[in-house]
Amino acid sequence: MLPTPEDHVAIRDLYARYCLSLDRADSEAWIALFTPDARFQVYGRVWEGREGLRQMASAAPGGLHPGGAPQVELAGAGSANVVRNLLFVPHDASATRRALYEDELRRTPSGWRIASCRCRFITAEGLSERPPR
Repeated sequence: MLPTPEDHVAIRDLYARYCLSLDRADSEAWIALFTPDARFQVYGRVWEGREGLRQMASAAPGGLHPGGAPQVELAGAGSANVVRNLLFVPHDASATRRALYEDELRRTPSGWRIASCRCRFITAEGLSERPPR
């Protein structure tokens, strides 16, 4: 089911905030975009809840996070499945990383929030839990 125009705008705004809060190194603003019980899977690891997200953010390198437009499909009145891509350009000029995210969103009193996120890297061999070396 396709989202309403209002939901689509709200979800696109959620992802704009996601990228910009990472670019600004504002981990608390980034964490606020998730539900309290959120789950984030990347690099073969899983972080759960806001404290887990905080630990993940504190260890992550800084850089630029331009993201593509999300593909949104409503799964019900209060949930959505989203596929999106993201490019990470690290500050230290090491290799960029291209990734595909599969998210589950939940509508909350504060608006749409990320309940689950799985990040896989785009490699020459296909999607991988780790970026190419």
